[in-house]
Amino acid sequence: MDNITICYSTHRPETLGLTARIIENFDIIILEEPPHRDFSCVLNGNIDIEVHLLELDVGYPAFTAGQYRLLREFHKSGKEIRQIEPYLKELLEIQYFFANDHHPDEIEPGTVAHSVYRAERLATGTLIDYYKEVRGDNFFKILSTMNAFAKADAQRFILRDCLRAEHILSELTYGKNTYIEAGSIHLLLEQLIAKGLGKNQHLTIHSIDKEVLQLLGNQGDLFSPGDELTLGYISGKTIEKPQWQRLCSQALIYSKTIRTEEISSGDIKFPHTQNELETISMVKELSVATCETLFHRIRALPAKKAAEIVRSYPNH
Repeated sequence: MDNITICYSTHRPETLGLTARIIENFDIIILEEPPHRDFSCVLNGNIDIEVHLLELDVGYPAFTAGQYRLLREFHKSGKEIRQIEPYLKELLEIQYFFANDHHPDEIEPGTVAHSVYRAERLATGTLIDYYKEVRGDNFFKILSTMNAFAKADAQRFILRDCLRAEHILSELTYGKNTYIEAGSIHLLLEQLIAKGLGKNQHLTIHSIDKEVLQLLGNQGDLFSPGDELTLGYISGKTIEKPQWQRLCSQALIYSKTIRTEEISSGDIKFPHTQNELETISMVKELSVATCETLFHRIRALPAKKAAEIVRSYPNH
């Protein structure tokens, strides 16, 4: 029986030790990233990791550098490491296509590239609308554009997970145990892969986030209000106006108070997770009216100061 495990995790340095312990049990490692021409050279040590990262657009450089150092060791031990993220691969190719003076109407309808272009265009357009509105004072217009983006983002995630699941299923090797890296919001991926497995393949799900929460003496998950809204749309739920207004309001405050930089552990155990737990708990108590008041007070403040104001707000 081949073991296929999807391991959900956030891209934080504090999770690397836990994921490494799981990866040790697998023959094949599938990463959540598009293929790169220099990847094999990075694994072999022929290209310096830090030099390679200069070419990549990574949101969490400390995490990626640490992960690549681990992957080098796994590569030396004989594990096969594959990069599979077809949506992002197509997106990069579209960007190169446009950089070479091609135009959107040259992308052939009905192709994967066209589907990716349409999904990305819709999501980017609604995100730009949000960025325009968030600088203004019409709070409920801001919430409306946030909700529109969440819907478009959900459709993008659906396409992304569908393309990745299809590609992964085509790459599974019989007789080999396979580890699949996935971001925490890609819950649809497990449903899609489960449908395509054979009778001699067993799917296991492991959440690093939940494991960390248990180590900290907590239960539940680490989904922010924005994640909760997007996941609702991914699953096809009908979300009524009062609910999406509340989630969008809380998401606004969350985005202003969460620490986004990579945090060194120091004396704090799992600092990112603890910060996310505290921030989610704090904003989940807020009403739409309170969020509106707080938003206008903290919108220009750094996260630490904004969090202090929200935490000390009356009736919080």
